[in-house]
Amino acid sequence: MRSRAAAVMVSAGVLLSACGQGESPGRPTSVPGPASPGGSAVVPSPSSDPVEVQGSPTIAEIRKRGTLLVGLRSDAPEFVHRERGEYTGFDVRIARMLAEGLGLDPETRVAFRLLPPTLRADAIATGSVDIQIGGVDPQTSRVAEVGPYALTGPRAATTAHFLGIPPHDAALREELRHILTRSVAEGRWRRAYEATLGEAGVAARPPDLPR
Repeated sequence: MRSRAAAVMVSAGVLLSACGQGESPGRPTSVPGPASPGGSAVVPSPSSDPVEVQGSPTIAEIRKRGTLLVGLRSDAPEFVHRERGEYTGFDVRIARMLAEGLGLDPETRVAFRLLPPTLRADAIATGSVDIQIGGVDPQTSRVAEVGPYALTGPRAATTAHFLGIPPHDAALREELRHILTRSVAEGRWRRAYEATLGEAGVAARPPDLPR
């Protein structure tokens, strides 16, 4: 009798042990999420987030494309030059700061075009570039000025350098002004100057933009 009772207890213990080896009921199973898609419309840099600007057709197109198209002066080697396919110079630094401010990766999501004076207004009007850095003709109605982003020369004969954007895009204009103002306040404008124009001996100072 004792032998039979012991056998029953052993069998019950085995069953309980087997049940204990399974997952607890109701515990959620961890399932890896899907991988992030490779081609996002806007690729933010590590220090910035995608910018939401209502009412700007230019920014909407930039976000859709995922790249900022920038026109650079072909006749201002002290501000920009190209060597072995690489663009460098103060205007290039400004362009990358603008891209970062718009929530784009400043190293991989900016495309440059060297433009002579005769092609800059057409490039902006046709959408070949989103922004022209410097060399903007204030007399043309096809381009709106933003800035200035830099002042050169003595104070008695100062030359102001402006950005050029499509006309009638007030939202883009204000956003770029905010980015320029922040770059000056945070010291990024000064660092860009010292690494480019300053090393070349070109005197320049930041603009006094309203905050």
